[in-house]
Amino acid sequence: MEPATPDALDLVEEAILVWDDLSGHLRDAYHIARTEPQEIAEPLVGAHRYLCGRLDLASDEIAQRLNRLLARCHYDTVDVDIYADLLAEHAVGMAGTAGC
Repeated sequence: MEPATPDALDLVEEAILVWDDLSGHLRDAYHIARTEPQEIAEPLVGAHRYLCGRLDLASDEIAQRLNRLLARCHYDTVDVDIYADLLAEHAVGMAGTAGC
């Protein structure tokens, strides 16, 4: 596996935002959809969480990145709970936050 880089993290964040937008259309076309939005969202968010951990980002930076994603996403794309171990003191404040 390639080493984790900040560029890879930025790319995954952009992919999450694009998928969030597309998943809204998929939800609207539920009668013809063959894929559930979470089938794509979960691996993307998992990759984001993995990169945050591999890059050894401070919990403050992870919280800022998640807050930016949450502010720009309109659907339940990001499950904040999977970041609990990386967020330290921020986990309490973000727990139960509506995911993007």
